[in-house]
Amino acid sequence: MTSRSTLARLVGPVHDRLIFYVVAAAAIGLLLPGVAGRLAVGVPYMLAGQVLGVALTLTAGQFAVVGRRPLPVLVALVAQWTAVPLAGVGLFHLTADPDLRNGVLILAVVPAEITSALVAILAAGSGAIAIACMAGSLTLGTVLTPLWVSTVLGPAAHVDRLALIAELALSVAVPLLVGVGLRTSLPALSRLRSRALDLSAVCVLLVVFVSVGSARTLVLSTSLLPCLALCAALLVIGYAVGMAVAWPWRQHAHIWRALVFPVGMREFGIAAAVALAVSPGAVGVAGIYGALLMITAPALAGRLRPSRTTR
Repeated sequence: MTSRSTLARLVGPVHDRLIFYVVAAAAIGLLLPGVAGRLAVGVPYMLAGQVLGVALTLTAGQFAVVGRRPLPVLVALVAQWTAVPLAGVGLFHLTADPDLRNGVLILAVVPAEITSALVAILAAGSGAIAIACMAGSLTLGTVLTPLWVSTVLGPAAHVDRLALIAELALSVAVPLLVGVGLRTSLPALSRLRSRALDLSAVCVLLVVFVSVGSARTLVLSTSLLPCLALCAALLVIGYAVGMAVAWPWRQHAHIWRALVFPVGMREFGIAAAVALAVSPGAVGVAGIYGALLMITAPALAGRLRPSRTTR
């Protein structure tokens, strides 16, 4: 029994050891690209699992509070759709490699990462604010992502807006409504908070596995180092913009911690889908970014979280 308890402490909770598991998922994705490719069709359901896990920890009342004071969310959305895309345009012009430049541009103009709500919770931020930022960003992305892509890459780079809307409805709207509805009507679900966050974390790992598997060719090429540099630059810029947006609310820790991650993290699953449609050679860039993102974001959350916070 003692050895079993020790093993349980080492293995879980999954969301509490996300960095370790992300590294493992990325390594396995590189080793098993064929399996990752076969699982790619399930990515929308994996994204839905991420949202459902977080939504099961939130009630409708928490979102009502956010609705009465929407300014932080509105400021975050404006910054996320102006400063970060403009940074992506700048990075786009730093390389002549068409796959790398298109990949980093697409990453900069997709919506907030679905996992950002989970990471904000790990940082002891408000889950309701984070998920409102994320959902708002995804809604705006159905219009703004195609607009940014066509503006920079030209009219020929067409993004199917209806397909994007359908995917986001499946991956975000439905699980969000179901999860919040269940948590609101069944208060006893609060006891399963850790399990719900683990559901979200496991789905994150599956997406990382699939994304890194798709990037295997890029990882083994001479383009890896410049790709890493561009992705790292986009990450640093994103986190910096997130910190700047959150600064006015620095006296309200649960607010500013919730704002940093939806602004700073880009949805690499959607980026891969957009790249597949307009620049297939850039798909691997999304996989590299995703692996870096899911290592750095939980690490930053750990730095921002109060040391005695209980999750």
